[in-house]
Amino acid sequence: MTFVGRDRAAPAPTLDPGPLPGEFPLAPVPSSDVEGDAIQPVPADLEDSLVQPVPNGPVTVVAKVEPSSAADKARQRRQLGKSLQGRFILFWKRQSLPKRIAFASLAGVAVLCVVTLLVALAVPTAIRLPGTEPFKLGMEPVTDSFGLGDGVRWVHADDKLFDFRFVSPTRAVAVLHYQASSIARDEVNLSLNGVSLGWVPPDTAQTAERELEQILPPSLLRRNANNQILFDNALNPPGRDPWRIWNLRLEIIPVPEAPPDQLVASAREAATAGARFYELKDVGAENLFKAWREYRAAWITLEALDDKPELYEDVRERIAQISMELDHRCSQLMMQFQRAVQFRSRRDAVATLEDVRRRFPTAEHRCHNLALEKAYEHEL
Repeated sequence: MTFVGRDRAAPAPTLDPGPLPGEFPLAPVPSSDVEGDAIQPVPADLEDSLVQPVPNGPVTVVAKVEPSSAADKARQRRQLGKSLQGRFILFWKRQSLPKRIAFASLAGVAVLCVVTLLVALAVPTAIRLPGTEPFKLGMEPVTDSFGLGDGVRWVHADDKLFDFRFVSPTRAVAVLHYQASSIARDEVNLSLNGVSLGWVPPDTAQTAERELEQILPPSLLRRNANNQILFDNALNPPGRDPWRIWNLRLEIIPVPEAPPDQLVASAREAATAGARFYELKDVGAENLFKAWREYRAAWITLEALDDKPELYEDVRERIAQISMELDHRCSQLMMQFQRAVQFRSRRDAVATLEDVRRRFPTAEHRCHNLALEKAYEHEL
């Protein structure tokens, strides 16, 4: 219903009950005097206190660090320059990024080279460094292996050729020392300057420890000129049979220049002395070696003859027999030495090497030099 001509009743006043228990009064908001005026902004500090949460844990205060001055930097450089490590840090800071990368690469390569060298010295067989294949023979042993099969350093399925220069002021013979394995009868032929010297002996039970000798006749040697030794495998090709030769060296031995009768008499005297020492091989440690040396002297003397007497074959057979006994004894002594090293018995190792030198007093047999190498290797 609408009343005309009368004012409406004033609205009833609003009652303020006040804050409830546990509540806090809100901040008073000032009222505007003029209708339509903008609401006054809340102060910034009050707004931040209402929006941002109050931290519960400890508050960390971070101090503002002023940049180092030139004096501070100079003082730091002086302090670093007092030590080697500090000088290295200063040097490193002065380098550009490309130079730092280059220096780091060089350092890495150097460390790798040192590690490789140490491993190669500690375990020579662990790393095979590249090298040049030997083609020349001399007084020093060529320890590399040649042939075909497992463990062969330089592969030659068919043959292997060596050069050497024979220089001697007087008449002499050359003796080729070598080791061979994985060889059958009539498989590998040995020749000097195109002339066959015979076949490499086949394998035996002592193949790994035996040393073979081959006389190079004076009539076939070219004095003061180049000579060639050829190992030719007759089965390869077409076959692919394994064979191996290693530890090759030459020995030059002068031979007496005398009439044939005198040479035969001298050889017979040496063979008689060899037989006498062989009978006493169990009496003295060095008698077996002396027997081998006397028979060997007789053999070399007979090599100076163009026409070989019957004594020549007898001497060769005795040398082959005694050589096998010497090689077997050398192998036993080396095994005994290795056991002493394994059990770290320096006294037993030294005693074994002394026994080797007593039984092989000269370098004519390879066991003498082998004992010297072991003594040097283990600093005995």
